[in-house]
Amino acid sequence: MKIQARNRLTMGQRALVSARLPAAGPGLCSWVWVLPLPDGRFRVAAIDIAQRLVDDDECFGEDAINTRFVRVVDDVDHVDGAVREAGGDPEELTAPWHNDFPL
Repeated sequence: MKIQARNRLTMGQRALVSARLPAAGPGLCSWVWVLPLPDGRFRVAAIDIAQRLVDDDECFGEDAINTRFVRVVDDVDHVDGAVREAGGDPEELTAPWHNDFPL
């Protein structure tokens, strides 16, 4: 992963990073995201959301999100492998507003 993404995960506010994934199916948008956990581990997840919700900028809840991959890793050095396992490229991880991740 790029140093900027690593810094977001480990320094200061310990903020999440995300990257777009190829859509898991027709009518879907997909992302992989990494969230620092309070205990120092990192949650890596791949999600799918209906394209129409994203296109229309609609508000939606957890019931509209399909989480198709979840892995918790103990160290930031293991994030890249989990992101690849989820189908993503660790070099594309960035702040969520750069890839329209629906916070």
